[in-house]
Amino acid sequence: MAPLPPRELLSVIEAALLGSTAPSPAQRVELLHAVRDAAPAFRTLLSYPVPKASDRTQVESKEVRLPGMPPITLDDTDVRTALKLSDELNLNEIECVRLLVDANREWVLYGREPLEIYRLAAGLWYMERRDLITALYILLRSVALDQGLDADLMSEIEDQIQPLFNDGLRQRIITLVKELNREEPAGIGSPSSERYVLDFRGALVERRAIVSRERLSLSHCLALSALIKLTSPKEVKDVFSILKDCAAEANQNSSVELQITYGLLFFLVATFISDALSTSLEKASLSSSDSSFRREFHELVMRTGNNMTIEGFVGVVRLAWSVHLMLTQDRSNSRETSDIWSCLEIICRQNSFEFLREQVLKTAAYQNDDEDIVYMYTGYTHKLMMCFISHPTSRDKIKEIKEKAMTALSPYEPPRGQREDLGRNGEQADQPTKEPFVSLLELVREIYQKVPELGNGNEELWTFVIYAGEDHTNTQTLVAFLGLLSTLASTEVGAAKVYELLQGKTYRSVGWSTLFDCLSIYEEKFKKSIQSSANILPDFPEGDAQALVAYLAVLQKVVENGNLTERRKWFPDIEPLFKLLSYENVPPYLKVYDMRFELNEVEARRESYPSTISFLKLINALIVEERNISDKGRRFMGIFKFVYEDVFGPFPQRAYADPLEKWELALACLEHFRM
Repeated sequence: MAPLPPRELLSVIEAALLGSTAPSPAQRVELLHAVRDAAPAFRTLLSYPVPKASDRTQVESKEVRLPGMPPITLDDTDVRTALKLSDELNLNEIECVRLLVDANREWVLYGREPLEIYRLAAGLWYMERRDLITALYILLRSVALDQGLDADLMSEIEDQIQPLFNDGLRQRIITLVKELNREEPAGIGSPSSERYVLDFRGALVERRAIVSRERLSLSHCLALSALIKLTSPKEVKDVFSILKDCAAEANQNSSVELQITYGLLFFLVATFISDALSTSLEKASLSSSDSSFRREFHELVMRTGNNMTIEGFVGVVRLAWSVHLMLTQDRSNSRETSDIWSCLEIICRQNSFEFLREQVLKTAAYQNDDEDIVYMYTGYTHKLMMCFISHPTSRDKIKEIKEKAMTALSPYEPPRGQREDLGRNGEQADQPTKEPFVSLLELVREIYQKVPELGNGNEELWTFVIYAGEDHTNTQTLVAFLGLLSTLASTEVGAAKVYELLQGKTYRSVGWSTLFDCLSIYEEKFKKSIQSSANILPDFPEGDAQALVAYLAVLQKVVENGNLTERRKWFPDIEPLFKLLSYENVPPYLKVYDMRFELNEVEARRESYPSTISFLKLINALIVEERNISDKGRRFMGIFKFVYEDVFGPFPQRAYADPLEKWELALACLEHFRM
């Protein structure tokens, strides 16, 4: 049976795998037949007949025979357009006539200008290519990721996909990602080629942009393939080489190019981690089954260069490679131990944790990529880091960089460039340089900000947290650690765990008592200063202020997300939280109450009020837990005045981008008044 055209193939796959209901028996049969018949097209993905002298002569004769059709007579414009398509797309001349016939059937070309006809035909060709790549992507995603589809159907699809990889499909994808980027007819086009085509909507689209999207979809297919079929040493080395080429060209102004680079990066991460975790006595790992590859790739990955972007991406590969080596090492082999330590040394010296967090996970390109792909990337980053923080060898390295951070950083002195732009959630402003241990804490935090539920029941994580919280001697590491805790407290389970950790039994110097004692000590200090008739209140050390902000962020998350019944017992006396509000020398970002500027100058301009809503909910939650009512609530009058005059009073006059936020704000105010 002849294979379906790409558009019909995609339609069948989408109907069966992306529908709101399970596919019917007829759809399952149709899907499996369509996939089987499409195997040759997938196997030779985007391979098309190239120009041929005899076919060019036939087109120039103005009479062409297409399979299953009577002879077609061409005019001069048809001939010129067909030959231009052939020259600029590296496509066989007869195939170009077929494109013109299909384009005429789709849009009716009579009366159109030659350039428009060319652009429509070229656009149709790129649409066919897109449909074929998308069909393959949906199949791979369905098999590689758990999307709740029927297991038997997925098994049948996988049985049809595996032979494609055996026949070289992945190598074909790798080649395409590399070669489509070239300035030649088979790639993005030569410099003299027509730059634009018309898409199915009739919109003018740059050819380079279309090819970049093709390469992005192919990089997604490549990353997914690492979860379906074991990777060969040659494929790993080829992708590593292309990754460095792409990293050299990637920049923050080209989101798609960055996303392509991420696809190559996470193919390698997934390959090394999944391969190492699936190794057993019956199945040797990628590196141990080929000792020459283990040696050669280690030499490749240990080479350093001067391009910082390339080095950043290579550093993440080093991190994944070091974990792979640790999980598959022969402990009796001293050279392997030496290789691992030398790899860890470069990773920490170059601070690959910081690059992975700042230049990958936090970029707009990463966050705006395909949702399923980002979930996979984040999942494998999580696996990578859990292996790293739990393995005895890397734990020794973590201990070393922690001790170095405690020694190198000045005790309780704020980092440079960090002033009132410190966020209320305890995050630090960007630093020119950071200690690797601080970056490691922030990287782990970033993972759980994206997928909080990964922390539930994760004993490896909590073992690391217990170790990471001990013996802090400076603001930077303490703030980074508390930032991690505030993120882990974003779920009910996490909030309970964090509350227990800070009860005073786990850490000597980090705990709830530290927070409340510090607030009381400073309040007493400032009170004595006023009583002694001092004209100027003593400075509030910025390092202490930042540490308190980070503590308050943890407290907020614990109170917001803790179990409603349990959290009533957690903080019987919250009075210390309000003791410093009246002192002018306390930095504004520490006064959680001092939100006038945030409300009136920042949020009002954006017409969005998340900080004010969050603040009101926190205050209300804390007041509910207050047990001391001897002053009948007078200590809260300052907050009440702010809520009444600044939040609720102008409430009707403010603009709201989201109507739901408007009423959420009103309800929080009314709840505060009720109390």
